[in-house]
Amino acid sequence: MNRKQFLTGCLTGAVAAGCSAWGYSWLAKPEEHVPRNTVGLQPVKDFNQVETEILYLASLAPSGHNAQPWVITVNSHNHWMIGSDRSRWLPVVDPENRELVLSIGAFCENLAAAANSYGYAAEFNPVGSNGFSTQLVEVCLSKSRENIGSDQALRGRRTIRKQILANPIGDEDLRYLMGSQSDGMTFHPAQSREGIYLRQATLAANEAQLASDAAQAELAEWIRWKAEEAKEHGTGLTPESMEMSGVIRWLAKNFLTKKDVMENTFRKETLKLVREQVENCAGWLLVRSAGQGLASLLQAGRVLEAAWLRAFEKSIAFHPMTQILEEPALKSALAREFEDKNIQFIIRVGYVRQYPQPVSIRLPLDRMIKSSQP
Repeated sequence: MNRKQFLTGCLTGAVAAGCSAWGYSWLAKPEEHVPRNTVGLQPVKDFNQVETEILYLASLAPSGHNAQPWVITVNSHNHWMIGSDRSRWLPVVDPENRELVLSIGAFCENLAAAANSYGYAAEFNPVGSNGFSTQLVEVCLSKSRENIGSDQALRGRRTIRKQILANPIGDEDLRYLMGSQSDGMTFHPAQSREGIYLRQATLAANEAQLASDAAQAELAEWIRWKAEEAKEHGTGLTPESMEMSGVIRWLAKNFLTKKDVMENTFRKETLKLVREQVENCAGWLLVRSAGQGLASLLQAGRVLEAAWLRAFEKSIAFHPMTQILEEPALKSALAREFEDKNIQFIIRVGYVRQYPQPVSIRLPLDRMIKSSQP
C-alpha cells in the first residue's frame, strides 16, 4: 500500500463515519459559515421579482440525493406545468419514480406556501397518468387579498442527520407537528414496539443497499466532492450537506473521488454511522398516502413537506430514512407489520439544540424553467 492509498483509506473511513462531533473532536477547526448558494435568485427572463422568488422558494423542496427532478414549463403568465427531467431520475433506488412524484408534491407544497407569503393563491391540477409522464401537475397562480404567512421556514428547512436528541417530543409540539393531517401520519416513539421495528428494519435496508454495487454507484454519481462539481451541476450531495466539518470536510473536498464511495471501507463505516443514527432519535414519523395513484402520491409529498415546515418552527429535525421502501422484501414486511401498503415516507425525528443553517446546493432557475413558446 502506497502513501496515497493509506491516506485515502483512513480519510474514507473518517468521512463515511460522518465525523461525529464527539468522535473526531481532535480534528475539528472553527466552523466556517457555508450557507446555501443563492444562485437561484438571479433574474429569469419573462419573470418578475415576485414570481422568481416564489419559484426559488418552491425549488428548496427536498428530493432523493438532492436531484431536484422538477422542470417548469411556462404556458403563460402565472400558468405553469410541472414535469421532470429524465437526467435527474434515480432508476436504481426509485425504479417506479414513486419518490420522484413525492418530491414533486413537496415542491407543490413549497410553491403554495411561497405564493401565500407573497399574496398569491396557487391551484394545482394533476395531469399525468404516472411518475413517468412528461407533465405531472398544472399550476395556476392568482392574486389574493393579502400576504399569508412567512417564508422563514421555507428558507430555513433542511435535512439534519447528526446531533438529533433522544428527548421525547412534547405532546403539544407533536400535535402541532401533525397538524390537520393526523390521518395521514403516525408517530412512533423510539422505544415503542413499532419504533424498535423501524430501527432494526432501517438498519437492515441500509445494509442491503450498501451491499448493492448498483445502488452505491448511483449514490456516487450524485456526490459532489469538489466545489467545481457542485457549481457545475447545482444538484446532488456535498460535504456540507452531508454534515462534514473542519479538517475532514477539507480533506474530503480535496482527496475523495466517486471511486472511493465504492470501496469496502466507505461502506463499512457508513453502516456504523447508520447504526449510530437509528439508535439516537425521539422516534419515527410515517407518512401515508390514500392510494398509489399520482394524485395520492403528490398529496403525500405535500403532507410531508407541510409537517417538515412546522417542525422547523419547533427545532425538530427531520431525517428521511426511506431505504426500507426501496427494498422490495423489506417493504412487503413493513406493509404486513403496519397493515398498510401505502406508507410513503419513514422519517427519523427529534429535537436539536440549535437548528443549523441550510447548505444544500440548488439548481439555477434558468436551468429548471422552459417556455412552451417556440
